[in-house]
Amino acid sequence: MRSQRLLIVGVLVVALVVVLAVLLPGLSSPQSPDPGPTQTPAPVPTPALVPVPGNGTYVNATYGYAVTCPEGWFYTESGESVWFSSPAKHEEVRVNTNPLSGQGAADAQNVLEALNATYVEDLRAGIDAEWVSTENSSLDGVPAYESVFSVPIVEEDRYTFVIRYAVRDNVAYSVMHTEFPVEYDVHTLDAAPVAESFRFL
Repeated sequence: MRSQRLLIVGVLVVALVVVLAVLLPGLSSPQSPDPGPTQTPAPVPTPALVPVPGNGTYVNATYGYAVTCPEGWFYTESGESVWFSSPAKHEEVRVNTNPLSGQGAADAQNVLEALNATYVEDLRAGIDAEWVSTENSSLDGVPAYESVFSVPIVEEDRYTFVIRYAVRDNVAYSVMHTEFPVEYDVHTLDAAPVAESFRFL
């Protein structure tokens, strides 16, 4: 189970890095080529798992969306990402939000196409994911892309990684979920309905 958890987390972390690399190229400040021996990186706190409220709906007032989960699920907030974990504490669904600026904010179609191309390339390089398809879709009524990837687990076993992404009010939203063979994750059947419950407020 530990290897499965690491695999799921790895996939979604790669996806987050891809989103940030495509949409936020100008926000990171350049680093000194030699920080010197006296500089020690600050420890990064581990985000806490929080039970989803009793009504089953997580609401993000900052970016104006809600996600509904089955009883016993958890959520974790980290910057502009929120991920949702099953009662077994496996990450099943993630929502990333990335504010756009400049030309990207004005041309949602170009943002989606660039994001799709980057997902295909980086997921193949990062986790040996095979791109299966990309098609027009919607994210709560907003025009979106949906990309599907097949990812190896062990030997011939594979899992499916699905991403829907859209641009609304100058923010790029990515909603991702994993679909494992049930013998790897008994909660996998809940992942797609949780991802599909995403609603704008």
